[in-house]
Amino acid sequence: MKNWEERSVITANLLNPAFCGEVIRRTIASYNNNEDNEVFPFSLLFLILPIVLHKKTREHMPMRSSTYFHSWVEENEFLFIDFAERVRELNPFSKESMSFMLQHGAAEITEDGKITIRPYRKKTPRGENIDEIIEIYRKAELLGKWFRLTGNEQTIYMFLKIRP
Repeated sequence: MKNWEERSVITANLLNPAFCGEVIRRTIASYNNNEDNEVFPFSLLFLILPIVLHKKTREHMPMRSSTYFHSWVEENEFLFIDFAERVRELNPFSKESMSFMLQHGAAEITEDGKITIRPYRKKTPRGENIDEIIEIYRKAELLGKWFRLTGNEQTIYMFLKIRP
């Protein structure tokens, strides 16, 4: 990762670890919010930002988790042509955001490679462009539910036609 001084303004604003960490945390919280006590697998961490922060992908996501993830990926196959490259490009930002959350005690990684988060109160974003931020947060929460409902992480990777 480049030092903050060397990053472009867009990269520093959109891909800063606090914002990306909140996107990741909302996905994990949504996944972990279930009666079966399923906990978010670490291997899915690297799929969150490439799906939720990619505007075209986010815009094509449904409003509810009642649509099957596999069906949605099939119907929107054009969104995933360069997905493996997107994951590679955002990998350092996912790692940096996870490190940020770990350092601030917002998340923990269990011995079996699952991610838990500490309870928190969601804050409503304020300022400019809040509509897009709210939409990103909603889609992050949808993605967490989707991942939990879809099955194990190998199945999700298979649907996306990539390997961990």
